[in-house]
Amino acid sequence: MTADLQNSRHQLGRLVGVNKRENYYELHYATGEIARVYLIANGIFRYWLDPSQEFAETDDMLVHGIQPDPQCFARATAHATSDMFIINAGSCKLIFQQKTSLFSIFDEAVHRTRLAQAAPLELSGKHAIEVLKQNQNEYYYGGGVQNGHFCHKGDKLLVKTDGITGKDGVLAGVPFFWTNAGFGELRNTKSKGIYDFSASHGQAALLRHRSPVFDAFYIIGNSPQEILNKYYSLTGKPLMLPKYALGLGHLGNFIDPIWTAAKGKKHDAIRFEDNSYYSRGDADGKELTYHASLNGEDKYQFSARAMIDRYHRWDFPLDWLIPNYEAKQEADHDSYAAFASYAKEQGVHPGFWTEDDLTPPNHSESLAIDNPEADLNEARENLVKENPKQKPLVLVRDSLRPFQSEAVLAYGDIGGDWTAIKTQVATLLGAGLSGLPFLGAAVNGKIGGDNAQMAIRDLEWKVFTPLLFVMDDQSRFSKTPFAYNNKISKIMQAYLRLRKRLLPYLYNLARQAQDGESLVRPLFMEFPHEQICYGSSFGDEFMLGPQILVAPIVSGKADSQGVSVRDHIYLPDKQTIWIDLFTGERLMGGRVYNRRKYPLWQLPVFVRGGSIFDLGDRNFVFYPQGDSTYVSYNDDDLQDYRHNWATTTIRTHLAESSLKIIIEPTTGYYPDLAIKQGATLKVFCDHHPEEIHLSVDGESSKLEEYGTPETLARAKEGYYYDNKFSWTPEFTDLGAGPRKALIIKLAERDIKQSKIELSISNFHFANEQLVHQITDAALRLPGRFELDSSKTSAHSLTVKWNQRTPMVQIEVNGLLYTGIPGNIFTFTDLAANKDYKLRLRYESGYKVSEWSDFIQAKTKRDPSDYIITGVKAAASAASRPGHPVKYLLDKREATDWQTAQTPTAEEPVTLTFAFPQQVELSKLIYVPRALDKEGRPLKMRVEVSTDGLTFNPYGGDYEFNADCKNKVIGLRGVSAQAIRLSVLEATGTGLGASSINFYRPIQN
Repeated sequence: MTADLQNSRHQLGRLVGVNKRENYYELHYATGEIARVYLIANGIFRYWLDPSQEFAETDDMLVHGIQPDPQCFARATAHATSDMFIINAGSCKLIFQQKTSLFSIFDEAVHRTRLAQAAPLELSGKHAIEVLKQNQNEYYYGGGVQNGHFCHKGDKLLVKTDGITGKDGVLAGVPFFWTNAGFGELRNTKSKGIYDFSASHGQAALLRHRSPVFDAFYIIGNSPQEILNKYYSLTGKPLMLPKYALGLGHLGNFIDPIWTAAKGKKHDAIRFEDNSYYSRGDADGKELTYHASLNGEDKYQFSARAMIDRYHRWDFPLDWLIPNYEAKQEADHDSYAAFASYAKEQGVHPGFWTEDDLTPPNHSESLAIDNPEADLNEARENLVKENPKQKPLVLVRDSLRPFQSEAVLAYGDIGGDWTAIKTQVATLLGAGLSGLPFLGAAVNGKIGGDNAQMAIRDLEWKVFTPLLFVMDDQSRFSKTPFAYNNKISKIMQAYLRLRKRLLPYLYNLARQAQDGESLVRPLFMEFPHEQICYGSSFGDEFMLGPQILVAPIVSGKADSQGVSVRDHIYLPDKQTIWIDLFTGERLMGGRVYNRRKYPLWQLPVFVRGGSIFDLGDRNFVFYPQGDSTYVSYNDDDLQDYRHNWATTTIRTHLAESSLKIIIEPTTGYYPDLAIKQGATLKVFCDHHPEEIHLSVDGESSKLEEYGTPETLARAKEGYYYDNKFSWTPEFTDLGAGPRKALIIKLAERDIKQSKIELSISNFHFANEQLVHQITDAALRLPGRFELDSSKTSAHSLTVKWNQRTPMVQIEVNGLLYTGIPGNIFTFTDLAANKDYKLRLRYESGYKVSEWSDFIQAKTKRDPSDYIITGVKAAASAASRPGHPVKYLLDKREATDWQTAQTPTAEEPVTLTFAFPQQVELSKLIYVPRALDKEGRPLKMRVEVSTDGLTFNPYGGDYEFNADCKNKVIGLRGVSAQAIRLSVLEATGTGLGASSINFYRPIQN
């Protein structure tokens, strides 16, 4: 009977008995299963049901050797009632229903249920399925590197690794998720899974893995940071990066490429030091060709050494370089050693790319591994042998398990694509929420990317991400930051210098990542009380740590002068002032800003009021607001950093017109720490203060003021009021305006003994911005505020009104949108099939009118709801490897179908689509590949079958333009069992498509 149940699909039977063993509780069920419950630690519980009843650790397990805390088990109590068995562990009650076998966790500390199963476990010889109840305001996160997604509420995610870099691909599937209800779950299996968070099951989450064993760790925590920190106790804390890994990196191939003299300035030609143009690729036998090399064995300018020289010549910082990235030929180790020695002489850290050999060549300081099954721990150990004191750095492009303690993830996507920016922002957010804080996407992608505007916009926002690098030599176009004209190079140079200034801040965040604080964070991690931040409404912006908000330019939308226009920027918290990093403009929090204009050099970056930045060497920048605390961190940047580190706490208190700054004594020590140090404080302010008093260890004195920066520089201690200050001076020439600030210089003191207090009177900054807008009766009531229903779509609503002031404010479901000009506006990125409630008021400075009456609106259903599912596809031509025909129907943007056969009228490529039953159709949409111009359909024939065997022509031949726009064919009134498409002509060679979907008629 038990063997039959192990192989048959059935629900877990009622709980019939419980035994207390040496360090676990043993649960017996009527269907023959036995489960064990371990109390791993405070707030971490393991439920392990093994149908074989062997309870042995296997290779399928994700984590091994997890031992329960004997003290937790000893302190726990258990009792049974008439209908349940309860384990009391700390504040948590683990409740097992007897009749239903349902499991739940109730937390007495917060007086609510953290998680509850909605149905008994479903088991079979192949799968183990759990169904959890889902609350209305519950949001789900995790799953690993799920490209383009970070919030999974209402979605289905695949827990696997497919190596696909674009949207909906999975570079690292992790069987771990958590919710804002305060619990996380780690399924202890390497098997593939599907997590359906109410995408098709109403108010329930269905969690399936292809494993007969149900082994789950349940984690209880009051914050994302606490949940992630407990998750790390099971899977390993994130590694601590070497400082150079936070600088600019270059992954290139100086082994395989052949450079050919270009005929004139071709679109993809690159100008080299000899003032001639060259292109990658084979020659036709007439042009001169040169081979790339590590040290210039053929021609120096095509070598890895020359690339280092190039960065330095153009005054671009370069911190690390991997010279054989994705090389097909093996790199000669002696040549590599010579290159690596040269790189180190130039201050560049050399790395090495490999697929299988995890032993680094001499002088290599990092390994880039292109094998998701590689033993990353072995690679790290080998790097340590080569560099005993340095922190090892391993890079991967995908992974089959959590990699945070062993490696960082660096991948390349399509360059020159606006949608890739939104996808990558969400990817980085989701990875951090999955416990994978260190990853990055190549600037301007790995392939494609010949758009200068896109290249610079992509670099701008990636300066504020954990890893910053380019992947060169994988595309026809150069990806280096100096590949374009001097104007663009100057902008990129400014951002890279800003990155250098932010390295102490980034390194501090890297240390905090070990405690569950991701570097790139969604807004809700800093503003947990704002529910609007939990979903994906503002998934195209992020916090870099607690102090910087970045809203990347995510579209080519521009005004008549070509200046980028950014809508939909949400700055959280009504009590926070946000300061534009480059211009100093101040904006009130708690509202959405629209029609913001940003010239090419300016990225929407906002500093949170109250922020304190450590620029290194006790050089601090202050944006005072209220009470703030910042803990500066540094260490020896070696493997022994856990024993050699130091922190300094800086606090500010601004009340009315008095500012106090406190620098606490430094704690900790590392060998290069200078005990005697001065300090420089740069404090933004609006007016000249009255006076500044300095107190050191209780002894007070008045700071002397100096009239020029030069005199202050010669003084031992004092301050200067600067009307033209900027801590990002490289942007001044680009258009950033100078601001007012106090420059305070403090003398050298013993930093481990001295407590420094500064008191500044008559101080003013930013707080004046926190004023309520005044309702002015002189502003007339809004007139004719209405919905333009003809423009309503699944994700947008358009409203219009009588214009009486240049700007208006519109409230949408309680959220205030401001900066809206004219008399018509379209809200985009809305949820499909959702009700919205809107009202409008006029705005004039700090005065506003009364609100209009509310209008009601509802977005349409998502077009994808009408896609016919269960379709099977077959093609007459063989697919290219990695691009099967099934990708046409998988609803993932990143996948596509390709065939090498080029269609002709005499020998067309046919695609046959069979429906599950005869269906009514409205249209088909053929989505061409967007990456290149190859294989786009130009002429197509459609045939319809009502029996799946006999096909009849539908209309004449359809002709299309050679662009990447969707090809739509109307099928209204058609009833079919199958459809056959015959492509008679296509662009370039081969044929391909991102997707082909069939739609049923829209139902009103």
